[in-house]
Amino acid sequence: MPRNARHLLALVIAACLSAGCSRTDTADTAASSATPDAPAAAATDDPALRSYYDGLVATHGEDIATCPQAESPDAQACADEDVAGLPAAPRRVLLMLDASGSMAGRQGGETKLVIAQDALLDFARRIEGDAQVALRVYGHRGGNREQDKPESCRATELVQPFAPRDPAAFETAVRAFQPSGFTPIAASLQAAARDFADGGANADGNVVYLVSDGIETCDGDPVAAARALQASDIGVVVNVIGFDVDAQAEQQLRSVAEAGGGEYLAAQNRADLNALLNRRLAAISARFNCRIGAASTAYNRTVGTHAERYNCLVDKASAEFNAIVSATSADYNTGRATSEQRSYANDQASAKRDGIIEPAKAERDATVSRSSNARDAGVDAAQTDREAATQDARDGDTR
Repeated sequence: MPRNARHLLALVIAACLSAGCSRTDTADTAASSATPDAPAAAATDDPALRSYYDGLVATHGEDIATCPQAESPDAQACADEDVAGLPAAPRRVLLMLDASGSMAGRQGGETKLVIAQDALLDFARRIEGDAQVALRVYGHRGGNREQDKPESCRATELVQPFAPRDPAAFETAVRAFQPSGFTPIAASLQAAARDFADGGANADGNVVYLVSDGIETCDGDPVAAARALQASDIGVVVNVIGFDVDAQAEQQLRSVAEAGGGEYLAAQNRADLNALLNRRLAAISARFNCRIGAASTAYNRTVGTHAERYNCLVDKASAEFNAIVSATSADYNTGRATSEQRSYANDQASAKRDGIIEPAKAERDATVSRSSNARDAGVDAAQTDREAATQDARDGDTR
């Protein structure tokens, strides 16, 4: 090494040692003097920077271990009899009847409402075991004029709450109204959650049979209401019977049933309605409800718990990152941290945040996708089996 260079290096080292530099600082200074355009040493190699960041984590760190664990349950299997709390004769059956003005339409000399009332009474008589049956009526007040709409759309009433069956009292409740106004399906499904809760319902054997001859006409969202009811803690299965409906109404009512984890059945006349509600088809429906209810419940549980965990991880990772960035800015502005310390700590906090959130999102999305596929496959298989069993039952009724 030339004498001048050795002399310069000696001066640099002496000055650094005099200022209390470490061996690493000396080497970095010498390297910088010799090659000013060379990249600086990796920040992770500097204990001082790491110590500064570790101190911030100790003060502002979030404990992601406290985030709830996600679940990915399989759909419960359904046997032919009492399985998963949904027996062939459910524990609580809420009948929901459309008494809007359109139910005044006539078939064979009688109103559609009378036909539906007869069918529901016959169905209630045929339910086996100690199941409790309730009745909610909607659209039975007000009229079909626009000025009547506010009153009519509020008209949803539990005319017979859940209780041990009293056939005479139930028939009186069923016959006590006439077709009148608009069709508040969404509000009625929202009220149904209270009906089950007030009736002491737990998560087993809760079933709705909703009969309607048309679409929601009170500006509600019956699909969302059915989905919320099915996803609730009491896990209600919502079945829908479209009675003499047009294509638009069938599309909406079918979507309500699908969102509610139940089935959609179409009836064009008295014979159809009676057939759909007879005991043999009710047993088939209960079997179908168990299967698609189990599939929907497993999916909703998977989505809910994975979303809860993901949101918790995002909240904690973001909170730690934001707190560290705020602290480094304050430290830098008050001279307690250098620009290198601030940049290093912010980079480490960003990497940690992304290292938590990105894998969690990928896991959530993949798991929810698998669960969705499993749910759809389960519903399709149950639908196929139900259609075959229903046809067999109808064939048997005609032999």
